[in-house]
Amino acid sequence: ADLNRLQKESDTLTGRVYDPAVQRPLRQTRTRKPFPESLPRDEKRLLPAAPCCPNCGGSLSYLGEDTAEQLELMRSAFRVIRTVREKHACTQCDAIVQAPAPSRPIERGIAGPGLLARVLTSKYAEHTPLYRQSEIYGRQGVELRRSLLSGWVDACCRLLSPLEEALHGYVMTDGKLHADDTPVQVLLPGNKKTKTGRLWAYVRDDRNAGSALAPAVWFAYSPDRKGIHPQTHLACFSGVLQADAYAGFNELYRNGGITEAACWAHARRKIHDVHVRIPSALTEEALEQIGQLYAIEADIRGMPAEQRLAERQRKTKPLLKSLESWLREKM
Repeated sequence: ADLNRLQKESDTLTGRVYDPAVQRPLRQTRTRKPFPESLPRDEKRLLPAAPCCPNCGGSLSYLGEDTAEQLELMRSAFRVIRTVREKHACTQCDAIVQAPAPSRPIERGIAGPGLLARVLTSKYAEHTPLYRQSEIYGRQGVELRRSLLSGWVDACCRLLSPLEEALHGYVMTDGKLHADDTPVQVLLPGNKKTKTGRLWAYVRDDRNAGSALAPAVWFAYSPDRKGIHPQTHLACFSGVLQADAYAGFNELYRNGGITEAACWAHARRKIHDVHVRIPSALTEEALEQIGQLYAIEADIRGMPAEQRLAERQRKTKPLLKSLESWLREKM
C-alpha cells in the first residue's frame, strides 16, 4: 500500500498516469563481459550433500551443471627463495665439488628479479614513491628502507641501459617520428613541495602506412620544458617530425635536416575550444572542413606509403587549398 501511494505521488509530480494493470518494463541489464581466458582459473566443484535423493533416497545420475565465475585478487606475497648448494668431497683425492652460485640481478643483492620488477613498475608505471612502497612492504612484515629501494632502482637503471640504448637507436633510425611531452610531478628528497618536470615521448609507428615493423616509444626526462632538451634528444635524427607547435622544436627545423609535419589534432583543438565556448557558423564550418580531412585519413589508413601519398595529392590537397582560401577570407 505504501509502495502504491509513493508511486502515485511520484506520477503526480512527473505528470505520468498511474495504472496498476499496466506492467512497467523491467530495467534492462547489461550483458556482463566475460573474464579474459588468459587469466588462471581455480575450479571449486560442489557436489550434493548426500549421494542419494533427499526426497526418496534413490540413486543420483549426472544431469548437468551450473557455472558461475567470480573475480578475485590474491594478495601479492613475499617469498624467500633459499638456494642450497651441496658440497661433495671426492673419496679418492679429497677434492671438493660444488655447483656454482646462480647469478643475481644485483651482485650480492637480496632482491630477486620479480621484486625488482615490482619496485620499478610501482614507481614509474603506477607513480608510487619509494617511501610509500617502503610503508606498503612494512605492512606485509618486510622492512625495506627507502635508501635500499633507491639503490635497487639505480642498479636496475644501469642493468637496463643497454636495452634503453638499443631502443633509442631503433626509434631514431626511422625517417618519421611523433613527439610530444607531458608534465610530471617530481618529489625531491627533503622538499615537501613537488616540482614539475617533463617526460618527452618519441614514437616510431608506421603501422598506419602498412608497415610490419614493431612500433616503439623512447622516453626522456627533463627537469623543465626548455627547448634545449628536445634539441639534444633529436641531435642524431633526420627526417620528418610530427609534433605540436611548441617553440622549442623550431630550432630543429632551421638547418633543413628535420622537416616539420604539423599536427592537425592540435590545430583542430584550438578551433574546437572556441566552438565549445562560443558556438558560431564560422567555427562549425571550420570543424566540418577539417573533418573531411580526417575522413580521408580514415579511408587510407593501412595503405602503403606511396598509395597514401597519391590519395592525399588527389583528395587532400584540393581540400587544403580550399580551406586556406576560406581561412584567409574569413580572417
